Amino acid sequence: MKKEDKISSEKESAEKIVNRISRIEGQLRGVRKMVEDKKQCLDVITQITAIREAVSMLGIELLKNDFVCKFDGKKKIDEKYLKSLFKMQ
Repeated sequence: MKKEDKISSEKESAEKIVNRISRIEGQLRGVRKMVEDKKQCLDVITQITAIREAVSMLGIELLKNDFVCKFDGKKKIDEKYLKSLFKMQ
């Protein structure tokens, strides 16, 4: 991989992570509004579950990118293993 391609790929990865964080922030604001508006508890819990899943996926993406940077193709981390770290299905 050329140096320019690697830099471009790293920028794209960083953008994806920042976008994922922005979506999570939006979900959290939505939950706060639901609580303030006294929405049904089950609806709030459903949203919290979605946020939890989103945060877990964010962690997986961060770990995958970190391992890609450190090991640069020498060792691949199994996505199933990463999901088990976050106790995901």
